Amino acid sequence: MKRELLTEDTLKLIKERKEDSSKGDFGVLLSLCGCETMTGAAYLSSTAALRSGLGLLRFCGDEKTLVKMQSILFEPVFLNIDSISDAKCDAFLCGCGIGRSYDALLEGILTSTRVPAVLDADCINFLSMHMDVLEKIKCPTILTPHPGEMARLLQTDIASIQADREGCARRFATTHGVYLVLKGKGTVIAEPDGSLYINTTGSSALAKGGSGDVLAGVIASLVAQGYDLSLSCRIGVYVHGLAADRLALEYGKSGVLPSDLPKEIGRIIG
Repeated sequence: MKRELLTEDTLKLIKERKEDSSKGDFGVLLSLCGCETMTGAAYLSSTAALRSGLGLLRFCGDEKTLVKMQSILFEPVFLNIDSISDAKCDAFLCGCGIGRSYDALLEGILTSTRVPAVLDADCINFLSMHMDVLEKIKCPTILTPHPGEMARLLQTDIASIQADREGCARRFATTHGVYLVLKGKGTVIAEPDGSLYINTTGSSALAKGGSGDVLAGVIASLVAQGYDLSLSCRIGVYVHGLAADRLALEYGKSGVLPSDLPKEIGRIIG
């Protein structure tokens, strides 16, 4: 089966941004991220999506989350959770920092979604407890777990995941027909046909809460802009790691913050 390393040639896959374009040319992303106590995750994924070239972000949440997000983020259109089913979009991002806030609604939302979806963090944790819901999802899907979330999906322990990262990722992707981005050193991208891509960028500079939220936002942004799911994963993962590498030269690996990443990602995607 196919196995490739992601190299700097990955940057050649980024489309040129035409000068006579408008926001309508760069897609609409619907985001269900954050909750009253975890607006940081929503902010990081949102800014990452916007810095990656997204045309329009529709941010959805409950009233308390929206009030907080409207005070720190100015670009999105804000929607109440009750109107999520009517929101027009080209891609859907779900899970960064939602906690258990929307568990009662997630099955209906996920199984009714028809645009490509990027599922991260607490959405993955929800699926790990409701694997039947994963089987009911009809849209093209990307999951972006870290090793702990992957262990929950497979009902095993982190050590077992880390001992066979490529095998675990490939088996899950082929079994469930999803794109699987297993984060960590040498992030593994596994595709439904069993193809693997192994990242060569990134370091311990990314070992901070919030880095994964940024990655989810970048990948979802690329999907909304019209990149296919494979390219979105490959470009997103490579650029995310490269941004961390560049920032580490300035701040040191210990000094890089997840909130530093979106601007550097924007410079790279350019």
